[in-house]
Amino acid sequence: MSITLADAQAVAAAAFAGAAKVNLNVMSVVVTDPGGHIRLAMRSDAQGTFGIDTALGKARTALGFNRSSLLLAKTFVDPCGVASLNGATNGAFLPLGGGVVVQKDGVTVGAAAISGGMPDVDDQLIRAALEACGFTALA
Repeated sequence: MSITLADAQAVAAAAFAGAAKVNLNVMSVVVTDPGGHIRLAMRSDAQGTFGIDTALGKARTALGFNRSSLLLAKTFVDPCGVASLNGATNGAFLPLGGGVVVQKDGVTVGAAAISGGMPDVDDQLIRAALEACGFTALA
């Protein structure tokens, strides 16, 4: 089971609406399927080159460890450990807050992430967007 494109679009719309409320105008949103493949990627007009890549890295990192990238950022504080995992994943490990595993009725249907704000703000925004669309974000 995977998140539908329509649901991914709804999550992105809710994320952009939430970001507007906190004056976050530079951001990207990525929603993936359970395998980490992009279902939807959007960026604001002001977002730079790395926004989508950063959000995708956060989402895949959350999927890879089955927990939020914010929690992983607090767990992996040793630069050598981060570098080792980054090497082992061909550069895909990105422990910055803003990426979460997405569940519906207890089943993982994908991941979602925001990049653009401070890590804790990105985390709060993506969680609120998912909740508004009837999904649960893992801790």
